[in-house]
Amino acid sequence: MNAKQNNANLGMEKKLAALQRRLERERQARKQAESILEEKALELYRTNEELRHLNENLERQVQARSKALMDSELRYKRIIESMELGLMEVDNDGIIIRAYDWFCDMTGYTSEELVGQKANEVFIAEDQLSTIQFQDENRKRGQAGVYELQIKKKDGTPIWVLISGAPLYDADNNIIGSVGVHYDITAQKNLQNELIKARQIAEQAQQAEKQFLANMSHEIRTPLNAVIGMTHLLFDTKLSPKQKEFLSILKSSADLLKGLINDILDFSKIESGQMEVAPREFDLIGLLKSLEKTFQLKVEKKAVEVETQIDPRIQNMFVGDDLMLNQILFNLVGNAIKFTNDGSVGVRVKVLKEENDDRLLQFEVFDTGIGIPAEKLKVIFEDFKQVSKEIKLKYGGTGLGLAITRRLIEMQGGTIWVESEINQGTTFSFTIPYKDAGRAAIIKNDKLPDQLTFSPKACKVLVAEDNMMNRKYIGTLLKKWEIKPEMAHDGQEAIELAKKQPFDIIFMDIQMPEVDGYEATIAIRNTQNINQNTPIIALTASALTREKDKAFSLGMNDFLPKPFAPIELLRCLNTHLSQNNEKETNCTETQQNNMEEVFTFNPKLDIDYLNDCYEGDLEYASDMFNIFLDFTLPEIEELEKTIATKDHDSIRKAAHKMKPAFAMVGLTHITDNMANIEQMAKESADISSIEHIFKETKKELNIFVPILQHELEKMKRFIEN
Repeated sequence: MNAKQNNANLGMEKKLAALQRRLERERQARKQAESILEEKALELYRTNEELRHLNENLERQVQARSKALMDSELRYKRIIESMELGLMEVDNDGIIIRAYDWFCDMTGYTSEELVGQKANEVFIAEDQLSTIQFQDENRKRGQAGVYELQIKKKDGTPIWVLISGAPLYDADNNIIGSVGVHYDITAQKNLQNELIKARQIAEQAQQAEKQFLANMSHEIRTPLNAVIGMTHLLFDTKLSPKQKEFLSILKSSADLLKGLINDILDFSKIESGQMEVAPREFDLIGLLKSLEKTFQLKVEKKAVEVETQIDPRIQNMFVGDDLMLNQILFNLVGNAIKFTNDGSVGVRVKVLKEENDDRLLQFEVFDTGIGIPAEKLKVIFEDFKQVSKEIKLKYGGTGLGLAITRRLIEMQGGTIWVESEINQGTTFSFTIPYKDAGRAAIIKNDKLPDQLTFSPKACKVLVAEDNMMNRKYIGTLLKKWEIKPEMAHDGQEAIELAKKQPFDIIFMDIQMPEVDGYEATIAIRNTQNINQNTPIIALTASALTREKDKAFSLGMNDFLPKPFAPIELLRCLNTHLSQNNEKETNCTETQQNNMEEVFTFNPKLDIDYLNDCYEGDLEYASDMFNIFLDFTLPEIEELEKTIATKDHDSIRKAAHKMKPAFAMVGLTHITDNMANIEQMAKESADISSIEHIFKETKKELNIFVPILQHELEKMKRFIEN
């Protein structure tokens, strides 16, 4: 029993010991787990602290950034408002979503009144809708733009604003509307309108000044023409020495008055911008030789030699304004002769620079005259300035000659300077750039014409002139050359005489009562009559270039300005009547039987171009006219369709292709129109400008097509005969 009991106790002790060991192990494990948990808790705590610090930092950064954004927005808002710029935002439907203070002040609305309203309905007048709609479409495509627009304020007052518009984007870069920055330019617009009105008034005043200039030119030159003309006629009569002396004084005074008027009128044309450079091909050598011969006549009574020195490299024709060059040299050489009593006066010209076909020429006009004081060299080119009162009293003049000369040179891209010594002489030097025409100058006989180069009794002349003294002058000159003229006292009488009998040349005064020279020319040129193609020479005392242009555009063939010397009338007769003696003209039947019949084109066409182009080959010319009428005219309709497509490149190609055809039938001015269309298309100019030129061209063609058809039939008949 005791043994069993002991064994049982021993077993229990063993179990208890095992249990204790197990408990110890569990305690150790729990302790280890607690230690791990404690470490994890500490790590988690630290992580939470770090997250808390991060959150605090992020919150501070967000707050700072938000404040910065608010400050930035406020700053830019203040800047824009200080610049008086009004901001407004709209959505894609044009609904106002925000209106800033300055915009509200500008328009008279409050922000609450505007938000939710459609901007176009609130501000835009109906005639401005197309502009804003175009800009809205650009915003939807992401395009910004700046434009002017008239809007209406709350009280209905219209104001002009300059708008800079740009698209608005959301966070995903989608366009959600647009923002407009508005600047009130009403004051500037009003000023601009006032300036436009002022400019119109100034232009009207300038036009009145030009008209006054033209009228005064005519009123002064008309009697002056008679005075100078009569002195020429009186010199041909038997005069006593005293009468010759008086007549010489009269002629000198008249010539001086003519020079004064010419200087003042030239100066006025330059001041008004009416005088323009008109480059064309010219013979420089011939011009200088003619000038030399002219001035040799003027120095016959002085011990002065006139000479010309030309650079041997100058052999070709040049392209430039020869009329301006002639006037420049005439002024400078005329001055040189005026201030030189003995010695020499001359012109030197040399090539300073050559590059491709560009030539820079230097001209020198020298003399051995009285010279110019050194202190006066800087002022002689100024307006109305002369060397001294003594010089003015002794030699006369307006003080405009050198000022005009300087301006004419500068207009052509040149410069002028002067060197002089008292009692030793003066040299005026100037440069002008020209183009080398690439072909040799034709050597001409430079003898001044002093007699008729045609048979005077074989031709008839009509003179239309309302001034009795001018009729007497020109009539006496013509009778002196054995030409008996018919006289018309006004334009209407000239028209009636032109219907009744053939004339070989018509001298037509422009300004006449009732029917003037322009109207008479139009009537003669545009009605069926025996003088429809007779050369008509404009007689006018007007100095305005537009008078010449108008005369030529209406069908006149030449221009003879009053007052004119007998030699100028003689040259005009030789030029036109000598030509007519080689053509089918209105000369007498005897003369027509003795000359070869030559075809003449309609004077409304570019006769010079046609003659140069075909050189009398009428079969070739008729073929070209026929081709133009059959093939080129239909292309006009194609060009109109091409212009409607607004494809600049296609328009350019079409105009380029058609351009030469018009010149081939004498419509060189329409060739110029085509060249303008081609250039504008090349520069992608506004289509409306191209359309305008094209419409004008079509109008011109409507006028000229019947003329071309008539010319073609006339050529065919001529060839058959």
